[in-house]
Amino acid sequence: MLNLLVNTTLLLGRTTMRIVLWPIVWYFWLTGRRLRRASREILSRVFGRKPSAWEVLRHFHTFAVVFIDRVYLLGGRSQELDIEARVPDEVLQIFDARRGCLLVAHFGSFEVLRVKGTMRGEAPIRIVLDRQVGRMAMSLLEKLNPVLASGIIDAARRGPELMLDIKQAVEAGDIVGMMADRARTDERAVVVRFLGGEVRLPAGPWIVAGMLDVPVILGFGTFRGGRRYECRLELFARHVELPREAREEALRNYAQRFAERLEEQVRASPFNWFNFYDYWLEERTPRDAARAH
Repeated sequence: MLNLLVNTTLLLGRTTMRIVLWPIVWYFWLTGRRLRRASREILSRVFGRKPSAWEVLRHFHTFAVVFIDRVYLLGGRSQELDIEARVPDEVLQIFDARRGCLLVAHFGSFEVLRVKGTMRGEAPIRIVLDRQVGRMAMSLLEKLNPVLASGIIDAARRGPELMLDIKQAVEAGDIVGMMADRARTDERAVVVRFLGGEVRLPAGPWIVAGMLDVPVILGFGTFRGGRRYECRLELFARHVELPREAREEALRNYAQRFAERLEEQVRASPFNWFNFYDYWLEERTPRDAARAH
């Protein structure tokens, strides 16, 4: 099915494919009860009310469009999109210095960030991804961009082996991409406030940045409709400090700062956050969400 979708996307072109997407989106909207519930939870927290069926469908459709655009970006056809890049000088200086850094990004399109924000020839990007959990992503990478796929840092290694892989990458001056907005059940996490509730966020990115003393950059690749995307990179921290006597508090503070910045993005562009999971630690009704706002 993945091969069929990729080949059809490349064959038909973006305009035709966006039309073809609608029946596919309708199918998943009609059959994906759990996905609809997750979308409604996100949108109700942002809007302060129960979202309409159309708004949930739009959320699904935005995800589908970003997915097919990822095919074009991985396949070297970025000219089919209009991408505006906003990369401040302080971030460009880090890339140009080839000192290595962490790129924390999982909002909208990561491929937009990779192509427009970081592909400057100076600093390769290495993505931390569990090859088994992310089998679909790996299949797509291996088919369309085997060079990028070969540079994946396998998060399944865990512990000292994973840290060594990341250390070697940043010492080579690479940009290492990590997710900081969702934690696996078996990984170390901290609880923070987010969109009026509490969620578990991984502690890993902040531990890695503190141990390796590398800057952390945030990335947001927002779909703006039509062919338009906005790529925004910003410096989150030049140094992550985790004092031994207050390590847990420091981890929680960094994760909370990230959650607050992510919340700003989700509120500004809620259809670009594709977290179709049971995410919050407690359940609230849309009426509760509305009362909170």
